[in-house]
Amino acid sequence: MSGYTAITKDAIIEDTEIEFDLYLRNGFSGSYRYVLFSRGDEQLSPERKEELANRNIQEFYISTDDTDKYLRYQEKNLDELINDEDKTTLEKSGAVYKVAENIVQDILDDPKSGQNMQRASEWVNSTVKHIIQDENAFSGLFEVASLDYNTYTHSVNTAVIGLLFGKYLSLTQHELDCLGIGLMLHDIGKLSIPPKVINKSGRVSGSELDTIKKHPKAGLDLLAHRNYIDGLSLKVVIQHHENHDGSGYPYGIGGSDIHMFGSISRIIDVYDAMTTNRSYAKAKRPFAVLVEMKETMSNCFNEELLREFVCFLGPKDSRSEIREEDELYSTAYAVN
Repeated sequence: MSGYTAITKDAIIEDTEIEFDLYLRNGFSGSYRYVLFSRGDEQLSPERKEELANRNIQEFYISTDDTDKYLRYQEKNLDELINDEDKTTLEKSGAVYKVAENIVQDILDDPKSGQNMQRASEWVNSTVKHIIQDENAFSGLFEVASLDYNTYTHSVNTAVIGLLFGKYLSLTQHELDCLGIGLMLHDIGKLSIPPKVINKSGRVSGSELDTIKKHPKAGLDLLAHRNYIDGLSLKVVIQHHENHDGSGYPYGIGGSDIHMFGSISRIIDVYDAMTTNRSYAKAKRPFAVLVEMKETMSNCFNEELLREFVCFLGPKDSRSEIREEDELYSTAYAVN
């Protein structure tokens, strides 16, 4: 028997095709019943939405069986949601993030689908609009980002952070599109690695590490011959573990041989991994991670881009507050 999931009434746009039933919840003292408000083949008219406002109803409920339909509805109407002045930054950011999670899950389920890649490109375009139009998008997107690490949440987190950082660096629309898609796909090669190795909670063995190090090349092999993936996106896939001093993998290249997108993705990949809860390590405070990246991992990163990343991030990552004694790169990370 399916249950019900609450969604905000503002998630449903007037006069759009919904394709799933909407319910209202009635009851008290923990005893509830769910009453059909609108069938999936109906559109929500302005009059019916006004009826909700008059009754002070803030939530709809959908069958949990219709969750995928609801996520695809949000994806289909993402631009309209982003442009809706009545919606808060957090509501818009939440929709952006949930849509991305669903797309990445579908990509990982079917990595050869050109349709899924087109969905990813459309999501990047919508997210860039959100970032440009809403001055609070930075804090909103960081607030909805997942704190728990797995391949698809990490892919979404890095794509979101990468687009924000790319906008800060004044990348072109095409460059943002390629960077965002590359970061969504950067770990797709992990599909070739046994889950017991990827999800291992203890220290990995030498042979297991060798297996893990194959994932950038495996990702490139999976995507390289697909004409709907731009070469700039592939730079992220193949180079996100290359270190500035040449000690990375899979090719051990360094310095100017690493494309700017490879250097950007190396920084963001490490930052997000260390600020989320992984199977073998708890999340660290954002500031502590930046200090560690600067002081003990500097060989891994392009110094100029790392400095820009610190300046871009500032005290804005809502996953942890900055403390009075925190200082990094002089005033670049100062408390306001």
